[in-house]
Amino acid sequence: MTTQCVHISNLQAGIAAIEISRPEALNALNSEVLTQLITSIQKLQKEDDLSVIILRTSGDKSFVAGADIKEMLNYSSQQAYEFSKQGQNVFTALSDLPQVVIAQIQGFALGGGLELALAADFMIASQKAKFGLPEVGLGLIPGFGGTQRLVQRMGYSRALEWMTSAERYSADAAFQLGLLNRVVEHDQLSSAVETVANSIAAQGPSAVRAAKKAALAALSATGQLGFEFEAQLFSQRFSGSEAREGLAAFVEKRKPEFRSVRQA
Repeated sequence: MTTQCVHISNLQAGIAAIEISRPEALNALNSEVLTQLITSIQKLQKEDDLSVIILRTSGDKSFVAGADIKEMLNYSSQQAYEFSKQGQNVFTALSDLPQVVIAQIQGFALGGGLELALAADFMIASQKAKFGLPEVGLGLIPGFGGTQRLVQRMGYSRALEWMTSAERYSADAAFQLGLLNRVVEHDQLSSAVETVANSIAAQGPSAVRAAKKAALAALSATGQLGFEFEAQLFSQRFSGSEAREGLAAFVEKRKPEFRSVRQA
């Protein structure tokens, strides 16, 4: 029996929310969650009376801890490519929504979680939030569009440092690098997001949509080429032993020994 992990709720006039609720896995993204997410996105795409969508998740600790490592553990290269393209397609659909999408980040936004947040138009975060792309520590790379969107958000050099160091960054550090629009006290996060959402929803609905459409045009010229190249590189990681070691080490709760395996 499939558990419904993605829910839509109408908050106020012109504002709705998409919520991912998979607390037992820190809201980690697997194929089923992605399938439910695209269904919700497609429903909201048709809602002409909405100006703002708040993207949020359940629980206090984690926004989204990443992609589901246990599901990825035994992927072939072809399965990895298909998973990457699924995530990219879902996140692109989120980015392409005519409404303004605000990611509400209350905790860990790591790996696929940060990639999901990057597909929103902007992020508002709690001071308790943590950000990072830990994939290289698993012998992988971001595969849901993160290699492209992070460069667009903060520039090549800083984005590459994030992608290759696997470091975790505080909300304040992320704000200073331009990743976040606002950082607020943890207990004020929901009200801060709703305040911004209400401000946008109070404006001319068609003008808001036109402004977003015009802004997206600045990013669309080479985007799809970059996403395809990312998916190819992501899937290639699964043909070598490095990713096998990294994924197995994560599941087994040990430090990976990359230098002892054949590099790929």
